[in-house]
Amino acid sequence: MGGSASKTSTDQPKSDPNRVQGLARLMTAQPAKKRPKNMHPFLKMIQAEEDEYDHTKQNMYLLKRLFKGMDPTVMKSIGDVRGEIKLSFKYDKFKKLFLIKLVSARELVPKDLSGKAADPYVKFELLPDHASEGCKTSSTVENTLQPTYNEIFTFDLLEEDIASTKLRVQVWDKDLFNKDDFMGEKIIELSQFDFKEVVTQWFELQAETDLSISGDLEISLRYRLPQSLLVTVHRGNDLVRRDPGHDSDPYVKITVPGLPTIHQTKTVKGTLDPVWDEDFEFEIPQEELTERYIVLHVIDRSGIGDNDSMGQIYIDLQNLNIEEGYSGKFQLADLKNHERVRSKMSQKALVQEFKEAMYAHAVYKQAGFLFQKQEGNKVIRVENKQAGTSAKLRIIEGVPM
Repeated sequence: MGGSASKTSTDQPKSDPNRVQGLARLMTAQPAKKRPKNMHPFLKMIQAEEDEYDHTKQNMYLLKRLFKGMDPTVMKSIGDVRGEIKLSFKYDKFKKLFLIKLVSARELVPKDLSGKAADPYVKFELLPDHASEGCKTSSTVENTLQPTYNEIFTFDLLEEDIASTKLRVQVWDKDLFNKDDFMGEKIIELSQFDFKEVVTQWFELQAETDLSISGDLEISLRYRLPQSLLVTVHRGNDLVRRDPGHDSDPYVKITVPGLPTIHQTKTVKGTLDPVWDEDFEFEIPQEELTERYIVLHVIDRSGIGDNDSMGQIYIDLQNLNIEEGYSGKFQLADLKNHERVRSKMSQKALVQEFKEAMYAHAVYKQAGFLFQKQEGNKVIRVENKQAGTSAKLRIIEGVPM
């Protein structure tokens, strides 16, 4: 991994999001405030700490920009999703209002590369949004991983809609220089509460759930003594389109966690309604059926880059009638947060390496020129020859573009 800095002229920024944001920062940049000559020593110390904090955030932003230039997915994997959020719920059936009190959060994972703190805020959204109220957002609590809010939010909600409504709660880290960073979420089924009294509870944060996944998978299960589970993957219906500019090429990966065998269907090109009609066999003793389950993962094969998930289903085998078998449709969903599936999810090795490299640069503040006060006009370039990637960042009058 290597980097360099060189002088350059102030070229006109091109029309991409990062450069537009940089131009906006350049236009709104404020000159440094002059400090009184007779400032009290204690105030000088406080001011110096604030300057160091701002300087560190600016330098970490430069580092994130460079690594995102080499691999846009790297920031999605920064830090494990961890932490809890404390909420209170109440339903007023006379006013037909759902009330949420956001109390606090704890043990959040910092998204800033310094790894010290964050500026967290919380967003709430009802799914489906019957009253079209959209997201509601809390205040931002700065420089903490244990924020306290004590804020109340209300949503119009009919009593008969409670059973089919979910509450999506997301925690974000405010980033003054770039896109805000996702810190975790929880999707809560309101049907689990009777709302006769105020409900107060800590909720564990999880990775972001992809709610755009749609469609279903048709399969059949049969059991043949002494120990053969036969799985037939028939077809998929109305699958989600992952790349608007290209046709989908779906295939299905079939696993029984705990068994070494992994099966995979053929790839059907250019369709969201693929037909496979393929049979697969797993060896499972009858006495183990009560402890086993099967996971089917629909994947869009990509010719370039990572393949895209189109959803998963899982089926408990404990209720399988070995004489009659089973045949039917299962709704696809993003199950990476499901306890039965998430143990199978892991990061790609290259993304993990980028993440670890970025953390190392942040901890040891290397390369040195990147962690100096940025002035004048220059271009910073970083390259990873092994991965075949590079990125550059233009600085104009000390402001990253």
